[in-house]
Amino acid sequence: MSTFTGTGHLVRFILRRDRVRMAVWTASLVGLLAMTVPTLAEMFAEPAQRMARAAVMETPTGIVFGGPGYGLDEYRLGSMVANEMTQTLVVALAVMSVLHVVRHTRAEEESGRAELLRANVLGPSAQMTAALATNALVCGVIGGLLTLVMVANGLAVADSAAFGGGVALAGVTFGAVTAVCAQVSEHARGASGLAFLAVGVLFMFRVVGDIAERGGSAPSWFSPFAWAQQTRMFDDLRWWPLALYPLVIAALFAVAYSLAGRRDLAAGLVAARPGPAGAGPLLNGVFALHLRQQRVSIIVWTVAVALFALSFGTLISEIDVMIEQNPELLGRMGLDAENMANGFLGMLILYVVMAAVAFAVLSVLRTRAEENTGRAELTLAAAVGRIRWMGSAVLVSALASALILLLGGLAMGVGAGLVTEDPDWIRSVAEAGAAQLPVVLLFVGLATLLVGIAPRLVGLVWAWYGYGLVVTVFGLLMDLPEWMLDAGPFQILSQLPVEEFDAVPFLAVLAAAGAATAAGLVGFRRRDLVST
Repeated sequence: MSTFTGTGHLVRFILRRDRVRMAVWTASLVGLLAMTVPTLAEMFAEPAQRMARAAVMETPTGIVFGGPGYGLDEYRLGSMVANEMTQTLVVALAVMSVLHVVRHTRAEEESGRAELLRANVLGPSAQMTAALATNALVCGVIGGLLTLVMVANGLAVADSAAFGGGVALAGVTFGAVTAVCAQVSEHARGASGLAFLAVGVLFMFRVVGDIAERGGSAPSWFSPFAWAQQTRMFDDLRWWPLALYPLVIAALFAVAYSLAGRRDLAAGLVAARPGPAGAGPLLNGVFALHLRQQRVSIIVWTVAVALFALSFGTLISEIDVMIEQNPELLGRMGLDAENMANGFLGMLILYVVMAAVAFAVLSVLRTRAEENTGRAELTLAAAVGRIRWMGSAVLVSALASALILLLGGLAMGVGAGLVTEDPDWIRSVAEAGAAQLPVVLLFVGLATLLVGIAPRLVGLVWAWYGYGLVVTVFGLLMDLPEWMLDAGPFQILSQLPVEEFDAVPFLAVLAAAGAATAAGLVGFRRRDLVST
């Protein structure tokens, strides 16, 4: 038996087990590009409109979200897509790769399933190899479809291939980074956190290098986020930066396999530290337990959302230039000329709401993971009631997501106030964020309801979230009917300007959130643990 025995069987098993997940990721990312390219072509059809867009991409905020800025001197559709979509797609593939590799390596060891499989005819390296191979396959399929979308919209074949290939190779690279991180921690949560930390550090290397010098500087070349755009696609195409990906991937694979051979199954290279002998004041009760388990996630999400919101707030200084060069943008974005800045920030605040909602749903769904691993059963075997255990977890989710939303709104107001030298923006944008709090709590309630009554249907929450994201970002630009826009969750409550507070819809959504939460808690109390 070789170290890779059984890899083929595991590859087929993973493809079957994750066929829905992979299909959703593929359809979402390819669909996003398929909607974005024709929308940009229609909105920015004139050279003056594209150059106004290029001016925004030259700002620090534009560089953070866009990249080194190749092709800005003559901003055409290809350059626009390369600058404005590459980082978004690479970040999405990085998230997908981290989740996929951890799910099929460290999580399998932590649950004990890997030990059962390894007791049969299965090589020691088969699971990690299968996880990396399936991740590379999905990234390759997504990259190929992205290329076809670009070509179908009339863009150059070679540059489109560089775009799709660069995005795919970046995803494979982050899968390899995750494989190394999975050897360090003995817990799936720790491996994911370490991998996401690595992704964040590499992203910041790219940001620092691109801001220091147009076209990127030395720090940029230390980041896989930069190499795809360093091909200068749709500007002055060069292929050699893509050669960095296979070199780094091979090196990371070698490191991951070497580290895996130096540790025991289900153990990490860094052993978990034992806690104190007695429970301290910060770990006294079920609420404190749930809070402690999520404290790192809460801090990371809060800081990340606040920083991005601060950057978004500074974009208010560019709104006049964009509207002057592209007057149709007002109508297409549904903005009013007299309240142009208010409407612009009112749309941006929805991105903060989306981030807070994503955290809220993920936080509530952790209770399901606690069930599947058996830890919930151990806790509930003590003098802890089901409603108390589940309710404490939901309360932590609600408070943490509210914190993310409120601090994100405050940070966006600070960013707008700094560039306009008008401190009134801080209050008005913070109020706009607070006005969306019932929407966040509604998702907490819906996630709780489905976890408590029908755990297999929690995907419906993500489906509504995804629908809301699409109609919020593209609805007005695609001239969708009013009823389709109103069906989105992020259009339930009014946005900026918040001139007169209307308590009726605010309280109605809060009541719906409370009712859903209560029903979910009752359902959780009545059903069996690990029930479907």
